Amino acid sequence: MKILGLYKNSQVFKIALAIAIVVVCYIASMFYSQMKKLDSTVELIANSNETQLELEKLLSVMSNYETSLRSYIITKDAAYIEDRFLSRGKIEESITKLKLLTANDTARYNDIDRLKRLIDLRFKIFRKTLLLAQSKNSGPVAINAMLLENSNVTEMMKSFVTKIIFSESAKTEFENNNHQFELQDSIITAFLLVILSLLILLLSFQKMNVDIDELKKANDQLKLLNESYNSAEMTASFGHWMVNLESNTYTFSDNLFRLMGVEPNAFEPNIENSIKYIHPDDLEYVTKVHTDSLVNHQSTSTIFRFLTPSGDIKYIMGVGSFTKNGNGDLIKIGVNYDITSQYNKTLELENNNKELKYINTELEAFNNIVSHDLQEPLRKIQMFISRLEGKESDLLTSQGKEYFSKIRVTANRMQTLLIDLVNYSRTIKGDKVFVKTDVNKIIEEILQDLSSNIEDKKAIITIGNLPTIKAIPFQVKQLFINLISNSLKYSKEDIAPEISIASKKITEKEMLDYKIANKKDYHKIVISDNGIGFKQEYSDKIFLLFKRLETDPKYSGTGLGLAICSRIVDNHKGFIKVKAKPGVGAKFYIFIPKGDLL
Repeated sequence: MKILGLYKNSQVFKIALAIAIVVVCYIASMFYSQMKKLDSTVELIANSNETQLELEKLLSVMSNYETSLRSYIITKDAAYIEDRFLSRGKIEESITKLKLLTANDTARYNDIDRLKRLIDLRFKIFRKTLLLAQSKNSGPVAINAMLLENSNVTEMMKSFVTKIIFSESAKTEFENNNHQFELQDSIITAFLLVILSLLILLLSFQKMNVDIDELKKANDQLKLLNESYNSAEMTASFGHWMVNLESNTYTFSDNLFRLMGVEPNAFEPNIENSIKYIHPDDLEYVTKVHTDSLVNHQSTSTIFRFLTPSGDIKYIMGVGSFTKNGNGDLIKIGVNYDITSQYNKTLELENNNKELKYINTELEAFNNIVSHDLQEPLRKIQMFISRLEGKESDLLTSQGKEYFSKIRVTANRMQTLLIDLVNYSRTIKGDKVFVKTDVNKIIEEILQDLSSNIEDKKAIITIGNLPTIKAIPFQVKQLFINLISNSLKYSKEDIAPEISIASKKITEKEMLDYKIANKKDYHKIVISDNGIGFKQEYSDKIFLLFKRLETDPKYSGTGLGLAICSRIVDNHKGFIKVKAKPGVGAKFYIFIPKGDLL
């Protein structure tokens, strides 16, 4: 696997290929040198053989001269010596050729010079012998002496030529042996060169196949990526473009054409063709921003409109930045987003905000009416009721007293409802300034405020060690007032209420049920009682506005208390849950996030 990994590594393969090429070049240079040596050896062998041939021809010619001379002396026939001058010309040609053949061998060249002197001496004696033979005063003794001298010179020349021929023959044999050895080396070198070349070729071919496969896979992935990118552009309603500042050429994506309301490649991508689709009111601004950026190379961000051929108006946000491509050319890449939907939603949201501000103004006016204008006449009604009860109650019949009592209860309920409405509106409208709040101190204040009610009910309240949380103090106080008052209100007859307030750890089941990612992110406070309770199926409904489960007149209320509690917990980015059982009691679970989550 490691070898395959190295093989697929282009850098490693390049290094290996470079080394192999160096080795091939080295072997090729050796082969070339061997071929040069072979050529030199062949040339030396050829020169040596030709030298031997020329020397043998000289010996043959000289032998013919000797024979012709003797024949002439015996027969006195001039025909035997008629071609001697022609033969001398052939000898000169052989000497010249021998000098050319031995030009690179100084010793041999000197031998040829010596041979030439011997030949010249031989011809000099030959002429003397010939003149002596032609003279009428010469005798046999003189001629025989001259012939003997001819024979001695001829033998000396033959011995010298034979020695040269023998030396050339030995040289030929030596060079021939070297030639055979070099030829074998050349064959081995050529074989290695061919094998290594074939190996490099096969490895290169295999590597090329691997690279082609990888390139094909890469092209397939790139094609898939382009298709995915095009699909993403269509899905996300954006298109991209690019301009090369060196060549001043533009490139548009398919979806950019679609944003302009035309088919892909409907026109040649350039600024002149694309400005036709920019809204006339935005054209000057967009053109100036773009052309200025091409000069100062600054990133751009603009919002403008496309006016499509069908007359539709699309709001576009265009951003562009500069970078360099693989060739080092400076390019600007831009993305145009279709924000028509967001723009329309923004307009709708602005209109809704205006309407919401108007509603909030009316709600604030309503709160003022509830907190002042309505409560003032209600207080007067209660005041007059109190006076009538104190001074005129004896004048009323029993039925009148009953009606009067109902009027007083109804007025009190009306006052409680108005107070609860004001409290609920404060949870919506009030300032949400979060500060560190000690829940223990909040509970102490609440117990003091509710002390008379607690004494009347003879309630037993147990307080655990409660956390310090980041909260809106007056809302947290309202939260626990409502929950404790609720437990006191819905207690059983003749049984002292038992109320427990404690901080608990979040269980694994609660994390799963309430989708809490990390139990350390929340505070959990549990308020439990032994009151009348209710059916668990109503656990979600009790937090709705004006929703009351108990309709018995002895349990007074407006149905706003728990709705206020839910709203307060929502303001703190938490949630509230309840578990209850009829005749057993109820447990309220408050989950308040810690400061980092607010």
